[in-house]
Amino acid sequence: MQTIYINIDDSGKLVDTERVSIYAGLVFISKNEKDKFITQYRSIVESIKCKYCQKDISICNSNKSCPELKHNMLKPKHNRQLMNYIKKYSILCCIINNDKIYPNIKSNTASRGRFLDYSLKLLIKQTVKGLIKENRINPNLPIKLIINIDEQTTKTNGYYNLRDGIIEELKYGIFNYNYGTFHTPIINSDLEVTLCYQKSEKSYLIQASDLVAGTIRKLYLNSINDFMEFSKRTEFINYKIILPWNRFCCIRINFDF
Repeated sequence: MQTIYINIDDSGKLVDTERVSIYAGLVFISKNEKDKFITQYRSIVESIKCKYCQKDISICNSNKSCPELKHNMLKPKHNRQLMNYIKKYSILCCIINNDKIYPNIKSNTASRGRFLDYSLKLLIKQTVKGLIKENRINPNLPIKLIINIDEQTTKTNGYYNLRDGIIEELKYGIFNYNYGTFHTPIINSDLEVTLCYQKSEKSYLIQASDLVAGTIRKLYLNSINDFMEFSKRTEFINYKIILPWNRFCCIRINFDF
């Protein structure tokens, strides 16, 4: 069975006080590829981790007790060092322009949660479509999709099941009653989806996803008035969506809240 590993974290919140919120991370299409990444990424992290530890080096226990490295605490040179390695692998990203999202979505907890689930579903679909287009996976053969998300990133709001929504979108297709259109399925065989919420301190994949999301958000904020510059500086992103779909126009996204 073909296996896809998708790992996602966020940076920024979907609120009026922030310009942009990001979902981003890494995708692997084999266990060997995933394990190879973890081994090397861990090695790089361990080579710099003690520089951020407040403990005496003599009792640091080979950096096992050092704090988790977060994007917002890294020096630029260490951020570049880690990102230069991460860029060797496939990166996915969803950019949400907060100021173009309707206020009723941002102000209501349930609505905001459902919109974020919707964003994740679109990002995952875009990623799988990209893998199919690149002939990295075959949509006519069984697929196992393992999705790891930082447990602080999203919580189900009781109105929408993210896992079931992903299966429906990929395997069965979705009918949009607001526009009278049918979004055709992209998987033509068996599909198994496993969705896991993980603690970042216990997952190098989630830690790397945090770094990716934070780096992209910083690049966006530094290029807020120059979208072409932002696009050039983020060419390392393999699979990307921007919500609303076009930065220069607000496309209404309808939900039955």
